[in-house]
Amino acid sequence: MTRASSTSCRLLLERLSAYIDGDLPAPACRRIEGHARHCRRCSTVIEELRRTTGLCRRAGEAPLPASVRKVARERIRRLMKAETNRPPAPGRRKRR
Repeated sequence: MTRASSTSCRLLLERLSAYIDGDLPAPACRRIEGHARHCRRCSTVIEELRRTTGLCRRAGEAPLPASVRKVARERIRRLMKAETNRPPAPGRRKRR
């Protein structure tokens, strides 16, 4: 890998999340896409991040089993109860 390509790779990786999320202007996207056409490593990273992002988005749509919801609700109740019973830190007033 040449110094110029390693710099391009580093710059691509710094902006990759914004690129995947569609938050970059068109000229920046074209530069990333042009680089990825010639750099197998960056192309692979982009493909894998797109795949991972897609899996994460779809995972949020999957319903939780009833047993998991029950345990989660109980833990949240306990945390909320502990929070309301905890004395305020010195110098801080308790929230109403």
